Amino acid sequence: MPGYPLYLKLEGKRCLVFGGGEVATRKVGALLSRGARVICVSKEFSGPLKRLAKKNGSRLVLKRGTKVGAGLKPTPAVVIAATSDRGFNERVARVCRKKRIWVNVVDDPELCDFYVPAVVEKGPLQIAISTGGASPLFAKRLRELLERAIPASTGPLLLKLEKLRNQTVRKKRT
Repeated sequence: MPGYPLYLKLEGKRCLVFGGGEVATRKVGALLSRGARVICVSKEFSGPLKRLAKKNGSRLVLKRGTKVGAGLKPTPAVVIAATSDRGFNERVARVCRKKRIWVNVVDDPELCDFYVPAVVEKGPLQIAISTGGASPLFAKRLRELLERAIPASTGPLLLKLEKLRNQTVRKKRT
């Protein structure tokens, strides 16, 4: 059964990522780009993740640890498990479900409450692509194709259209 597509407003919300490697770094970066405050829990952190923490100050906290409960208080908006330890990821998913926290376990769709789509962005235009976990590689390739097909001028055009729309809405109100 396909999922219900939606966009989460994560600005200022607390999110938790388990893992300290390349995949965790990408997930943390994506959350930070949406304005989230991120706690990242791992026994070790990659150089890029440490640099990301320095760059983002208090918006990204790296917490050394291996306990599933680490970072769950106060309750995060979402949790992402990006470790290579399936047993640990299963425990994360189980604890999150018990606490009614949405969880995504990277590369393990059966443990996920939500999937993170491949996204094409051109200014305010966002196109989310999901295969429901069937083939993330296919979603990635389609994203790459769309990124090349949609001109860079789309973002600025949409910003101009937004200004026109706002002017029209203001005129209708007066």
